Formats: sequence, C-alpha cells, structure tokens
Amino acid sequence: MRSALSNVVALSAPSTKHLVRLLVVPALSLALHSAPAFAGEACNNADLDGSYEYSVNATSLTVPPVGPLAILGKITLDGKGNFTGTINGSIAGNILPDVAITGTYSVAGDCTGSLTTNYPVFSAHFTLVLIDGADHRKHAELLAIDAGTVGTGAVKPMLH
Repeated sequence: MRSALSNVVALSAPSTKHLVRLLVVPALSLALHSAPAFAGEACNNADLDGSYEYSVNATSLTVPPVGPLAILGKITLDGKGNFTGTINGSIAGNILPDVAITGTYSVAGDCTGSLTTNYPVFSAHFTLVLIDGADHRKHAELLAIDAGTVGTGAVKPMLH
C-alpha cells in the first residue's frame, strides 16, 4: 500500500498541472478581489464621504497617561478633507465617554494619505491607505505616526 506522500509525488505531469491550476486560480482570484484600492483606480478625498466607524488601538509610551488606549466612535467625513464626530475611549484605564472630535484628511491619487484627529487636549496623526470594501466603498487603514505612540486604526463605512 502506498502512502499519501508517495501518491502525491507519483502524480503524472498532466495531473500535477491540473492540481496546480485547481489551487492557484481560486487563490489568485481571491487575492485580486481583495487588493488595495490603488490597484485599479485613482483615489481622492471624495472616496471618504458620509458616516464611518472610527477606531484606534494604541499604546502611549510618552504622552500621559502612559499605557494602552482604545477608541471607538462615529465620524462624518465631508468628502473634501474634513470630519467631525463623537468617540468613546479608554486611555490607560480612564474612561472617556462621548468626546467630540474634529479632524482633517488628505488622500493622494495612489490611495495613500494622512489623517489628523483633534481631541480636546491633543492631536493624533496617522498615515492611511484606502482599501476597497466588500460593498465597493473604500475604507482607510491607519497607522499612528506620533513619536511615543504605537498604534493602528481604521475608518470604515457604517452599514445602513
């Protein structure tokens, strides 16, 4: 009786090609479908317009209070580079309910850009990359770029 490994190794060349096609084509199709927005079209500020969920998970290493932070809220982007909203947060265990925020964003043609969030006592700066969503609306993945902070976040469309 042959082992499963010897059966795979013993596959004839036509069978191997068929197996490779069977595995590679669906994987390639999935990868192309979930590619970043910049793969096929130019982006601009108007790609972020309407109601979005705003989330940030980070650790402050130098700005008091030092420690982990989690922020979640709803923002409205105007498609022209400005946003307003309300968030709830936990910064080093201190709970911050219903905090009003404002900010700006800029999206380049290559679907990269920047976003600045103005909280009541400080501003946070992020780089962003736009990604096509399942509903064909773009969302932004964020990376914090302020010294002394390590974090990521997202700006994702609210579903209606």
